[in-house]
Amino acid sequence: FSEFVTQPIPLIPRKMSGGLTICKIPEELKETLKKFRFAKSTTMNALIIKIDREAQEMRIDEEMEDVTMEEIRDELPQQQPRFLLLSYAYKHADGRTAYPMCMIFYSPPGCSPEQQMLYAGSRNNLVNDCEITKNFEVRDQDELTQEYIDSKAV
Repeated sequence: FSEFVTQPIPLIPRKMSGGLTICKIPEELKETLKKFRFAKSTTMNALIIKIDREAQEMRIDEEMEDVTMEEIRDELPQQQPRFLLLSYAYKHADGRTAYPMCMIFYSPPGCSPEQQMLYAGSRNNLVNDCEITKNFEVRDQDELTQEYIDSKAV
C-alpha cells in the first residue's frame, strides 16, 4: 500500500450552494470574536478581519481599542475588501445604554472580482459563527461615519 500513498491530500475549501468559497474561521479567531462580543466597553472597539487566500482562512488584520470612525477608516485598505466588526456603547434618548455589535463588509470599488467573491462567499459563515444580527455592506470609506453606524446598528 505504501506505493500508492504519495502525497497528502490538499485542503479543499468548502463550497456553499451557488459555488462560492467559504473560508475557515480558526478556533483562535472564534475565541477572539467571542471575547470581543461580550466585552462591554464604553469606547468604540474594532476588529478588522482579512482573508488569507493561501491558507483559505480568516485572520485578524488589526485590533483597535478606544478609536474613532476616522481612525478605523484610515486603517482600511483602498482596494482590498475587509470584514469590520464594531462594538461600542450607545446612549438611547431615554438614558438606556446599549452595546451594539455589528459587522460591516467593506468592499471598495477597484478590488479584484476574485477577492470580492472570496469575501462575499465567506461573509455568511462569519455572520453565522459570530451570531451577528446587524451586518451590512459599505463600498466607500466615506460612508463609515458614526451617524451611519448608529442608524444601522441600533
